[in-house]
Amino acid sequence: MPKAAVTGSPGFISIAVSDANRSAAFYERYLGAVRDTFDFGPDAVAFVGWPTFALSSVRRPGQPGPSPETTTIQLWWRASDAQALYEEVVADGIRILLEPSDGPFGRTFAMADPDGYRITVYEKDQPLRSYRACPRCDRRSSESLDSLDR
Repeated sequence: MPKAAVTGSPGFISIAVSDANRSAAFYERYLGAVRDTFDFGPDAVAFVGWPTFALSSVRRPGQPGPSPETTTIQLWWRASDAQALYEEVVADGIRILLEPSDGPFGRTFAMADPDGYRITVYEKDQPLRSYRACPRCDRRSSESLDSLDR
């Protein structure tokens, strides 16, 4: 039987929200999401990009939603200037979960979306580490890509 090929990352992410249009406005305004032109109906919105993601009003108002303190899903968005975005969302009254700090992903902070999902904003796709087989031995190595390519 032929082995199935599977992508190495999600191809589509669906986020359950209480109000798709309210959440869509948040993702468009603060995170630069670009809405798909297809009409998915009044309770769903999809966005173009990779991976594609969608918001679906499958949770009705009044139902318990995610809590940033207990949810196991964290969504990360890269920004060219995390500090400027932080200042904008603070001015607009968006709930901040983690104040800005500098670390391996550059300037980083976390905020809650309208349903309470934790959104982490960062500036750099780091650290670039490869956990591939060591070319000189039979064990796994966490050497950086640069050191292995020399």
